[in-house]
Amino acid sequence: MIGAWLVLAVAAAVAWGTADFLAGLAARRLPLLIVLFGVQAIGLAIVLPFWLAWSGDGTVPGMAVAAGFAMVAGLAALYRGLARGPVSVVAPVGALGGAVPVGIGVLTGENLAGEHLLGVLAGLVGLSLVTWERDRVAPRGQSMRAALAHGVAAALSLGLAVALLGVAGEGEPLGAVVAARVTAVLLLGAAVAGWLRRHRDRSLLRHCTLAVAAAGVLDVAATVSFALAAERGPLGPSGLVASLYPASTVLLGVVVLGERLSVLRWAGIGLILAGVALLRGAG
Repeated sequence: MIGAWLVLAVAAAVAWGTADFLAGLAARRLPLLIVLFGVQAIGLAIVLPFWLAWSGDGTVPGMAVAAGFAMVAGLAALYRGLARGPVSVVAPVGALGGAVPVGIGVLTGENLAGEHLLGVLAGLVGLSLVTWERDRVAPRGQSMRAALAHGVAAALSLGLAVALLGVAGEGEPLGAVVAARVTAVLLLGAAVAGWLRRHRDRSLLRHCTLAVAAAGVLDVAATVSFALAAERGPLGPSGLVASLYPASTVLLGVVVLGERLSVLRWAGIGLILAGVALLRGAG
């Protein structure tokens, strides 16, 4: 019989992957700032009342504020990459951010687990395979090199955000997440206000608002699903299953956008996902 934790972990993976895909899809028609602000603001609006009702004490961890800046940078790179490049490259590469906390841990004296080393090696081999066809031009005129650059930038920034949240969230992880989202919303809100002052034609904002809203809701739903999975089952396997969320993004790219993947590209994606699972699940 399938355990409830496994169903919840799979639901988290599907929701996270779908949220990324919808946000990238919306970024094809909306300014990136609007998409980023919408996703973060909707997520904050859902999470904030729960934090205030049950555990909010007004404390804002400094590391969480820094994580908010890193999160904005990472999501900006990820959404722009998904909007302009092949989803099958950007999504898996962006998910390799799990290597960043591992690297920070090694630099601060932690021992490198065998699973982490295998995860890094699998990710590097997978990267080589998905970018093998260097002369191919990605959708919407973006080169493969640019797609890879967006994925790497997203991985580095989001991995740093996770590491900072891990430090800030000791004792109250929800408070750290809320503080990071508040930082992101304030930063993006100021940028959006400036954009609105420069653009009097607001008709653009009516496009893709449903996709942005759905991405924000799914992102929070994924977080809740993963938290429940970790509570009801083993943390390591729950994290391993949930970390496979790029598979959902890639499959949506194939089905919805009609991306065609070679056998070599599929093998590379599989190795990257295996690497992501090892990096996330070993802890």
